[in-house]
Amino acid sequence: MAYSDNFPATRPVFQADFANGGRIDPRATFSRADTPPTYAAPSAVHYWSNEKHLSSENIVLQSSTFNLAWSRQGLALPTGGQADPAGGTDGFTLVEDSATNFHRVYQNVTADGKPALTVYAKQNSGSRYLLLTLWNATNDWECAVFDLAGSAPATASGASSTFTGVTATQTASGGGYYKCVLTGTGTANDWFISLNDASTTSGINANYGVKSYTGDGSSSIDVAFASLSTTGATDYNATTTQISRSYAPTLKSVSYAGQPRFEYDPSSDGQSVAKGILIEGQATNLYGNSLDMTGVAGTRTNIDSNVAVGPTGELTADALRLNDSDSSTHYREYSFTGAASTTYTFSVYLKAAGLSHAAIRSNNLFSTDYVYFNLSNGAVEGSPSMSNSMTSVGNGWYRCSVTATTTGSGAASFVIYITDSAASTIVATGDSYRAILGQAIQIESGSHPSSFIETSGGSTATRALESLSVDLSALGIGNEVTAVGEAISTAVTSNRETVIQLSPSGSNDVALYAGRNVGGGVSSQFYAGGGAVYLGGGSVTAGSAYKFAAREAPANHALCLNGGTVATNTSAVDSTTIGTLHIGSRSDGSNNIYGHCKRIAIYNEALSDSNLQAITS
Repeated sequence: MAYSDNFPATRPVFQADFANGGRIDPRATFSRADTPPTYAAPSAVHYWSNEKHLSSENIVLQSSTFNLAWSRQGLALPTGGQADPAGGTDGFTLVEDSATNFHRVYQNVTADGKPALTVYAKQNSGSRYLLLTLWNATNDWECAVFDLAGSAPATASGASSTFTGVTATQTASGGGYYKCVLTGTGTANDWFISLNDASTTSGINANYGVKSYTGDGSSSIDVAFASLSTTGATDYNATTTQISRSYAPTLKSVSYAGQPRFEYDPSSDGQSVAKGILIEGQATNLYGNSLDMTGVAGTRTNIDSNVAVGPTGELTADALRLNDSDSSTHYREYSFTGAASTTYTFSVYLKAAGLSHAAIRSNNLFSTDYVYFNLSNGAVEGSPSMSNSMTSVGNGWYRCSVTATTTGSGAASFVIYITDSAASTIVATGDSYRAILGQAIQIESGSHPSSFIETSGGSTATRALESLSVDLSALGIGNEVTAVGEAISTAVTSNRETVIQLSPSGSNDVALYAGRNVGGGVSSQFYAGGGAVYLGGGSVTAGSAYKFAAREAPANHALCLNGGTVATNTSAVDSTTIGTLHIGSRSDGSNNIYGHCKRIAIYNEALSDSNLQAITS
């Protein structure tokens, strides 16, 4: 007999491909009551879409080698091998000649959108200042003069400037350098890095936004790590002969209350692998400023706000940057109000930015433990006793989480250490330059991280319970039904996450659970006709898809997982009709799956054991 002979001979009366269809069948009902003020506003509820965003960019060529791809005017050939902000030797000295001229290096590169020109610079010999210019056309430019002794930048505009929202900032960095940034909204067709002979914009050329003056042949400044992005981001991405430009999956917010979330796998290397419809239970983000990495306390760690594009596709990722202290710990602390003897999960999106590691510690009201996350290769290192997870979400970003149980009630906290080691929170050298990037802090009760819930203003936010069901009476179902599908459980715990339940509720329910403690381990089980039947050899792995089939008929309950042994129960008393198929939770809204349903099919008959095995193999 051919294998296909074991497939059902009849067609299902209902089919839904949630992974590829991207919609809810009218005969099915999805609900999530995200209505303010009780629950989070729609924009606070997120999911991984199939959309990509520009995650990082640098359209400067030879970004740390100023004598190769750069044009120059009024300068000697820049000399390399100078100290740079990170403690290396990638700095270059720009020495003005003795001509009456512009004294600059530049590249002809168009940046349209929100161009951000970033250069690290420091004083060298003579009283010279850094001048940065974004130039669109004659009389259409913006410039800023940076006093490398630390005074505030001075700005000027061309008479016909079309740039808006122009800002100039100067931040002390490593090795005596300053991070100098000029940004605005508009189009820059050229941009210039120049020496200036004064700390003011007096005498700036009206056509080009650069000052011409007579050089002395010796005055100089040191520069390193130049960057130009179109997103307003000022994080540094090194280039040589090619620009740096990377896209990443978007952690997108829903646009209206009750919108179903058809989610994609962010770790699928940009291939938009569909996971299906996301169904989660109610959860609250207990940390009230999820997009601010400042925290409530910390030491020897600078917070540079909104310097990078994070997983949400917005310019809201912060840098946690070393200060100039050596051989010490560098951290920020995040607190919340905890209940006694309660399990909490702390999660955050992190990316390396010079530092390769982050350690997350369970702190106040927890037994102290550390988990080290290697942000350069995506590995959890050491042998932490605290439960944890690390998931790649594209372009070097990872969602890192730890789970711990409180030892009391009151002010509880978790701590992020920035470090360069997998074994110690102590940084060997604090250079005021190296950092990690962070976005989207979440603290929630439970043993695993749920989807991101955005908070602000110090207030918590709650994502409401989600439910998905199919009215079987509308399909002509009588006292026999078989449901077949495929699902992915985000986490497998002891809480009996429900994949499906056939009801009415009562002793004749059939439910497939993705997780259940059995003899100290975790396996799958189903509840049929008043008794629990465990699936031998049919365990479910968190994050992996599995196929299932459940049958309910008079004294004929059965379930099969991944083509394995069919578990049955024939002793139950049954009602005459079966009213509803619940997907992802029980009929009372409990035991949520915290996962995805990829597809579901319903047959109005009791399929045979061989059918169940064949269709789930």
